[in-house]
Amino acid sequence: MAEFKVSAPGKVILFGEHSVVYGKTAVAASLALRTNLDFKETPGKNTIEISMPKINLHREIAVQEIIDYFFSESSIKLSSGHDEFYKYVQKFVEQINCETPSQRQGLEALFYLLIGISHKETITISAFYLNLDTELSIGSGLGSSASFAVCLVTCFYHWSRLQKNLQTSLDDSQLREISSYALECERIMHGTPSGIDNTICTFGSIIEFRKGECLIPISGAKVMRVLVVDTRVARNTKTLVESFAQLKTKYPKVINPLLESMDGIAKEALTIIRRIQELPEAHDELLLEAYNELMTLIKINQGFLSTCNLSHPSLDAICAEAKNYGLAGKLTGAGGGGYAYILLLPSTPNEIIENLSQKLTASGYTVTLTNLGGSGIEIHK
Repeated sequence: MAEFKVSAPGKVILFGEHSVVYGKTAVAASLALRTNLDFKETPGKNTIEISMPKINLHREIAVQEIIDYFFSESSIKLSSGHDEFYKYVQKFVEQINCETPSQRQGLEALFYLLIGISHKETITISAFYLNLDTELSIGSGLGSSASFAVCLVTCFYHWSRLQKNLQTSLDDSQLREISSYALECERIMHGTPSGIDNTICTFGSIIEFRKGECLIPISGAKVMRVLVVDTRVARNTKTLVESFAQLKTKYPKVINPLLESMDGIAKEALTIIRRIQELPEAHDELLLEAYNELMTLIKINQGFLSTCNLSHPSLDAICAEAKNYGLAGKLTGAGGGGYAYILLLPSTPNEIIENLSQKLTASGYTVTLTNLGGSGIEIHK
């Protein structure tokens, strides 16, 4: 009887928000906040049981109902194309009572991947229990949907290999296959995803990214501590992207040089991160110097984003408070609300972290201490 657990990290954009849309460099990192999936075959039952506590979803669906719909001669396959297959999945999910759009999307993603992978990797569909929960806030810009998709892909991919008595090594080839499946699933959530979220949630670590090019993971990057701060201010990514585009169209001689500067910031940050990676242990002075350089870049990047009306008074207040404690913070994602991150020094005392966290919490923000650059997808027995 197959029984295992899968987990995948969230993500945070460190540098390159908005400028990445125009072909400039972006830097992203995995978060130690993870999505966790528990899978267990349930012999003797005739249903699949799905539990997703974060979206208040719990459903049981007859195995035979799934087989009749998706595995008849007239059934539409993933090989027919994403759009046609997705519409076919949507019709199946319409038959299941969903109370919210999140529940509907969650089931669409699950069946899209279960059936799509089953057709390609040959899974014998049988009764199982699947529980998927996450430490990430949904729709917050921390990669919750990509983390969700990567967990589901890995679960069904691993299940198919167990049925064939094959090992899942999660080597580079298998990780790229998992990431590719997850990207297709991300199209359900976001329409035209860039590929950065599913890649970082699959591979982990820190990655270098440019639109239309291969993503470059920085293998062996050292883990960095950060405070992730939720402003609790809702924002509309599409509106912010359009607003910046209008600004660029109206003032090209002002904004285009800023885009080049943001590209330079991201590239310089990558150089420093790689330098930190190569530093031997016990080189505290060199490490502190590198971190201070990163903090300078964080402040400059936040200043540029704020100048372009992409920040928010709450984000500005968080960054100002970080500066009061000798640290640096910036918005992450679209801006206009959402999240900020504050980079901590390796030597930042716990007392400072606690005082800063309490100050921000008292201002109405949610503060989480976590790490950047950890592992990607993992299978736990």
